[in-house]
Amino acid sequence: MALGAAIEEVLAAARDGAEWAVAAIYRDLHPALLAYLRAVEPGEADDLASEVWLGVGRGLDRFEGDEGAFRGWAFTIARRRVVDLRRRRGRRQTEPAATEVFATIAGRDDPEAAALDAVSADEVRRRLVELLPPDQADVVLLGVVGGLDTRRIADVLGKRPGTVRVLQHRALRRLAKAFDAPGVTR
Repeated sequence: MALGAAIEEVLAAARDGAEWAVAAIYRDLHPALLAYLRAVEPGEADDLASEVWLGVGRGLDRFEGDEGAFRGWAFTIARRRVVDLRRRRGRRQTEPAATEVFATIAGRDDPEAAALDAVSADEVRRRLVELLPPDQADVVLLGVVGGLDTRRIADVLGKRPGTVRVLQHRALRRLAKAFDAPGVTR
């Protein structure tokens, strides 16, 4: 640490919550701490460093000693986090795979197409509601989205099946006119 003789003053200020002191400690110690963690656990170094700094923050008010003692204490916390990680990993039955491995495995479904279909379907439903009166929109949505037949739609809406068929016919005529309007592509 480059703090030298000022370490006791900096540590006292950090215990009192002075941002400048915490920042000074972090700037001095973090590069060495991260280099150590990258050497012993390259894939987990950043996460481990976060855990170490949480530990330093929790124990800072109880720490007593000089600069060398502080460095030793911080690296002790780092070493313990590495040991904890390795113990957890030893208990785990499988080793997590890197994300690059999953990029090469093709799935049975196409999530991108499903998402685009969902967006397209949402747009279609929104347009139906905009173009049709509420009772006609209900009939069309219950039939198309709900997959209900005329009798079930009638039960849901509290209407007779004949009324539902008339509403459906009128809705389809209105939609045909709307899509035949200039500027609308099929």
